[in-house]
Order: sequence, then C-alpha cells, then structure tokens
Amino acid sequence: MEKSKLVSFINRYYLAGNCEAVTLKETNGTVGCDLIDGDQTVVGKIQWKTKPFMTGALGINHTGALTKMLSAVGENINIDVQEAGGKNYAMKISEGSTKLTFMLADTSVIPAVPTINQEPDYKVSIDVNDEFINKFIKAKNALPDAKNFAVQVKNGQVKFIINYTTINADNISFEIGSNDSEEMEPICFSADKLKEVLTANKGDMGTLHISPDGLARIDFTGSDFESSYWLVQLQN
Repeated sequence: MEKSKLVSFINRYYLAGNCEAVTLKETNGTVGCDLIDGDQTVVGKIQWKTKPFMTGALGINHTGALTKMLSAVGENINIDVQEAGGKNYAMKISEGSTKLTFMLADTSVIPAVPTINQEPDYKVSIDVNDEFINKFIKAKNALPDAKNFAVQVKNGQVKFIINYTTINADNISFEIGSNDSEEMEPICFSADKLKEVLTANKGDMGTLHISPDGLARIDFTGSDFESSYWLVQLQN
C-alpha cells in the first residue's frame, strides 16, 4: 500500500485535528468512514476506492497518534489487522524492518454520526476548483481569527464574506461570477472547517451547495476518493 494515499484518506476525515475518532468500514469493496467534529458543526462521509485491508470495522480513537506513527515509515507499507474473538484490536504496519503497532478502540466508544435523512432545497451551487480553494484559503489565512464566513446572493452575484458581522469589523469578501440563483441573505458557516475541508480535498473537483434553511453540502470526486461534507449554520 502507498502510505501517501492512506495519509490522504486520513486527512479527509481528520480535518487537521477536528475529528479524532472514526470507525473505518469495509463497504462495497472499498474502505469508508463517517465523521463528526467535536463541536458538531460538520459531518461527513469519505470513501476510499481501494481494496479493503481488513474485514469488519476498525475503531480509530486517536488519529493524531496514528499520523505521528506513520511518519516513521516510508512510502511502501504493509498493513496487517489483528483480530481476536471476532473483534479487530490492532493494526500492524510495516516497511522493511520498521514495524508499528497501533491499538484499535472498541467501535462502541466512537462517537455516533447522525444520518441526514432529508436534505433541504439547495438554492446556490458553485464549482469548487483550485481557483476557489486558493482564494478562500488565502482570505481565511489573512484573517486567522475569523470564525465564520457568509454566503450572500445579490443581483445575481454570489459573494463570500470572511468574518461576516452586522457591525463594523475587518472582513474580506470575493465574488464567484454571475449566478442565476435566487436572492439570499447572508448565511454563516464555520470558516475554519471549510478551510480544512478544502485543504484536505485539494486536487479533486467539487461542488458546494448552500441552503437558506441553514445547511451547506460540499461533494468532491477524484480518482481515489469520494467525499461529502455537511456544514451546519452558525448563528451570528
């Protein structure tokens, strides 16, 4: 297995430390997981188009520790999942003479991820490409303390506003071309979470959908991964 692809998969759910614990599952001949961050403002679903390296489920409770351990091995690794009594309890990762043992958690201690059964009508949809990703990340990095971003549709223009507020404050805004979407008042989501989602999925093509009912969805499709995230509205 290529370590870089495993790390890329981890980055898509770990989101720079926002989601430490997940359950990896063998799904339709691939490896996948659902995620929820600590403050429950983003949930997601990741699918890695690779031959499963385990049977059943793996409880990953300390992703930060796993990523640090992976730095000790090179690119071509082997993974052997240890099982006893019908439960997976450890991952043995090796490269040449270097061997790692990462202990797995019981899946019952991994936070449950809610299922979004009925989604609202999304009024705004925009393409998420490298241009958009770079523009958003640069704006967020320029305002590192900004907690939110707003999306507004006015006169056919979709505007993103980093650090939106109804009072005078520093902010950065940019527009994403013309759009036939309906007018929409500013609606806010986590700027930190979107930045990490965009960073983790850079290189894959995506689409961002916004609903005035308080939900945003972003989908990415690439040669190795398919990822979907839902962001919950932040209150001003």
